[in-house]
Amino acid sequence: MSATDSIQAYEDNAGGVYLQHGTDSTAWFLGPVTPDLNGKFDEDASAWHAGDWEPGEPNGQEPTDSLDGLEHIATWTPGDGVRIVHSPSGDPIAGGGGQAYLGISDDV
Repeated sequence: MSATDSIQAYEDNAGGVYLQHGTDSTAWFLGPVTPDLNGKFDEDASAWHAGDWEPGEPNGQEPTDSLDGLEHIATWTPGDGVRIVHSPSGDPIAGGGGQAYLGISDDV
């Protein structure tokens, strides 16, 4: 699996989520996680990979060229699906917004 096949999810300290495709330098701010984004990471990532959807300004997403201050919370690949990033203690790195977007709860 090449890095260009992956979709990375990031979260800012306010709970907003971002997506980055492969090794692209641009990440897309999807916004704060609202109910319509709950549990959507797997669906969004697979659709972006397949070319059925992509973030863009006409859809309300904003591009950013810097990942500074963002926490990498998960990676999606066609072969493995969603792989959530965990801290050394085993807890998900994602905060509340990121966990909602990934479709996990605080007890994962």
